[in-house]
Amino acid sequence: MLLYVALVWASGIVFIKVEESTIPPITIMAGRALLAFLTLFIAALITRKDLAGHLKYIGRFLVFAILGISLLWLGLAFGQEYISVGLASVMVLTLPLVTFIILVLILRVEPFSVMGLAGLIMGIAGIVLVIGISKIMAGGSTILGVLLIGGGFGFLAINGILAGKWAKGIDPVITTTYFLGLGAVILTVLAFIFERPMQVPWTTDTIASELALGLICTASGYFGYYFIIHRAGAYFSSFIFYFIPVFGLISGHLFLKEKVGISQVIGVIIVLAGVYLINWEKRKGIF
Repeated sequence: MLLYVALVWASGIVFIKVEESTIPPITIMAGRALLAFLTLFIAALITRKDLAGHLKYIGRFLVFAILGISLLWLGLAFGQEYISVGLASVMVLTLPLVTFIILVLILRVEPFSVMGLAGLIMGIAGIVLVIGISKIMAGGSTILGVLLIGGGFGFLAINGILAGKWAKGIDPVITTTYFLGLGAVILTVLAFIFERPMQVPWTTDTIASELALGLICTASGYFGYYFIIHRAGAYFSSFIFYFIPVFGLISGHLFLKEKVGISQVIGVIIVLAGVYLINWEKRKGIF
């Protein structure tokens, strides 16, 4: 299940890239959120989840929808217009790096460790290597894409910290259903303001990509993620993020003919090692 979730989440980046050739970015994400919400809403009704009883937490769910859905997905959609699928998938690893910075270095609610700091430095160095020093020095569209996607995962890191406090004890299916529904509303409104969703030239390929993105990558991906948390715990589920860059680089190469250089491979290995070091203390606590 862990490999499945990592694969479909990495595949989602590919589907976004395919759609962006003809479909505006906000419209893509609005459709994705709507499809995923409807799927999880039906699942919540079938399993008799108490959705109405949690309406009192609508304010919290709205914050999750803004940070964990709207801002994240907008950053991902617009950022992918400038960078490859492989690089976009590696940027997923900014999530644990930003989380470490916020919890350990800024808020100081988690203990500081030299091992964690070394992991942070390695993670940043690895991302620099994947991007390419020459591209960083030149600036331009690649850096813009990296900043957009990195910023999106930064908002997701903040969302995760808040969710750990505000959503504690709430069924994750209920939480996900609510913030996907609210996210769908926000993104749909933005799509109609800034784009023209009803006039989009949908094709067979883009429709298939949108369905796969919403139903498989998002709805089943979230379900699988929470299934893993329930069966194996939060630490084991975090290993999903170790596989997403690998699957992303492979998918981009196989389906979109993106080039994968040796420096990118080495950079990914360094980032993964850095993230592993950041989680070192938690690993010791569990094992």
